[in-house]
Amino acid sequence: MEELAQLGIRTFLRIGTTGAIQPHINVGDVLVTTASVRLDGASLHFAPMEFPAVADFACTTALVEAAKSIGATTHVGVTASSDTFYPGQERYDTYSGRVVRRFKGSMEEWQAMGVMNYEMESATLLTMCASQGLRAGMVAGVIVNRTQQEIPNAETMKQTESHAVKIVVEAARRLL
Repeated sequence: MEELAQLGIRTFLRIGTTGAIQPHINVGDVLVTTASVRLDGASLHFAPMEFPAVADFACTTALVEAAKSIGATTHVGVTASSDTFYPGQERYDTYSGRVVRRFKGSMEEWQAMGVMNYEMESATLLTMCASQGLRAGMVAGVIVNRTQQEIPNAETMKQTESHAVKIVVEAARRLL
């Protein structure tokens, strides 16, 4: 991103997949992030922990409008963004099956606070951009709901990714 900003790019839209942690969010739905819980380390290189990882309002609005335009079931809210796929997201299906004390019970805690999902990039992206006067937004297709399963279905994943790509392309068009 640093190099792109040096070249004059001022708006960044992240597209990805995610695991929902709220029971009412279905596989195939789309999530637009308004802010991220900073469970990462990289964002600390750009701003102190007290600085919020927030999405740009115009980017968020464009993503939500784009999602509605293709008929995607969309949820808008807070994401938990972790450095790691397993322990930082309280996953026990690992080689050691171990999750450090800091993360034990964290999924239940985030659920109680209304956090929609886990992913691994938004805290860094949103902090980097917001702290430097750049715009950023994020959309993610839900490929698994962790309250029900951990392993995604390949066909569903492909369809969900395709929807997310269409949303980002339309949002980018709206932001130009």
